[in-house]
Amino acid sequence: MRTIIKLTMTGVVLMAATSLFAETDGATALDFSADSAYSQTKTNDAKSYHFGKREVIFDDNGIHIMKDRDNFDQSFDDDNFRGNQGGYTPQTNNNGNVSNQNGGNSSSKHNKYRYFSPNLSSIDFGVSQFASNPLSFTIDDAGYMDLKRGFHLSACLDAAGLPIISRRLGIAVGVGVKCDFYTFATQNLALEKVDGRLVHYADTSKSYKKSKLTNTHLTVPVVIEVHAKDVWLMAGVEGNLLAWSNTKLKTSSGHKDRVHSNFCQNLFSYNLVAKIGVDCVGAYVRANMSPLFSKDKGPELYPYSAGISLTF
Repeated sequence: MRTIIKLTMTGVVLMAATSLFAETDGATALDFSADSAYSQTKTNDAKSYHFGKREVIFDDNGIHIMKDRDNFDQSFDDDNFRGNQGGYTPQTNNNGNVSNQNGGNSSSKHNKYRYFSPNLSSIDFGVSQFASNPLSFTIDDAGYMDLKRGFHLSACLDAAGLPIISRRLGIAVGVGVKCDFYTFATQNLALEKVDGRLVHYADTSKSYKKSKLTNTHLTVPVVIEVHAKDVWLMAGVEGNLLAWSNTKLKTSSGHKDRVHSNFCQNLFSYNLVAKIGVDCVGAYVRANMSPLFSKDKGPELYPYSAGISLTF
């Protein structure tokens, strides 16, 4: 009988202890309220993923999205932000608002973590054209390469952001891809690479209504970016690797003749890039400092493009 009583009492004590720890287990977690973005914190079990300027956090309370890290003014202690030490304990001031302290100790200026959120994650589209010289944006005579129209489309993702002055000035590096579509004024223009040189001729074998050159580059932009509230400005250089190039002749009936080649173009090139915008909408200009074709193997032309940039 005594044994049964002892076992029963032991079970009651264990259940009480388990209940006590279960109630205090979530004491260090801070709720993510929709109207208090600055009070968002992460526990050791939280998982964070970044998609452009969006941050998605998975924790015991569910899924939370921070839409604009530029306006996230709260600074975290480095160790707590990276989850190297205990959970973040919120403190309440006299007004009932959550203050940014870890166990009552203020973070020092030395160990505050500052965000710098670049605007390189974007989709750009606009017009493409040729110039006679770098940064001239005019052409004297393109000859057989005269364009009827040109179209530019590119996409880029942030790879790294290095803050220089808090979240207002920094260096950003990205990776992306860009396509330039050049439609020639001569509807039956054909381009070929013969003996290491570019040759051209008018193809009269069929009734062509369009002749187009398409270039696809892999890009690595490196820019300096300035933020001033919702306005941002960036300028820098963009390295390009020619990944794909082809010409297309299209007939009136819809038949297409394609030729895949680099057409004596420079495999590696670079251009200057500048962007300015407000919030998620901006404008861009790209100007190639490298000629389109290798030296003495084709006409000396310098591509450039300008248009709209949509950041995300």
